[in-house]
Amino acid sequence: MPTTASLHPLIVHAPLVLIPAAVVFTLLSLFWSKGGLRIAAALLLAAGVATAVLATETGEAAEHRAEQMMPELEDISDPGSVPQAVAEGSLLETHAQLGEMTRNIYGLLLLIEGGLLFLTEPMFARLRGGRSLPAGVARLTRGLWTTAAVAGLALVVLTGHYGGKMVYDHGVGTTRDAQTTSSVQTP
Repeated sequence: MPTTASLHPLIVHAPLVLIPAAVVFTLLSLFWSKGGLRIAAALLLAAGVATAVLATETGEAAEHRAEQMMPELEDISDPGSVPQAVAEGSLLETHAQLGEMTRNIYGLLLLIEGGLLFLTEPMFARLRGGRSLPAGVARLTRGLWTTAAVAGLALVVLTGHYGGKMVYDHGVGTTRDAQTTSSVQTP
């Protein structure tokens, strides 16, 4: 039976795909307002946020298991500017902090998008008593929302990058045998 920690490598790929896909659908909806692209983007974002929550939860369990298997894990550092700014160079903490920031920012963006959809989409007019957000406010809010969503993709990429660095450069979460057999031997 898989443990919570062992599910982390499987789950992390979902938000890495769903969140950028939601942003792409949002951008497409700016050019083709018909066709339900905005609703599809909101659904993709909801799935991305839900799986980001799961990824951070399973990541906590994976972190505890990795610390038990690899006591030197806390000492792994990265000299790059992002790890230095986010977690004083700690690779593990950089990945964890970026993952939490990604989850929180896109969670907030999901709440805002839900409100915008409710206040602007004609399908919800009956529920809101026919009142709508003024067009100028809706455009400004959508522009700011889209800018934040596109800029937030940097967090998605960096979270995956530093997670991959831990696995592929330092063997975190892998068996020691896999590290020693990574090269092909010729006769």
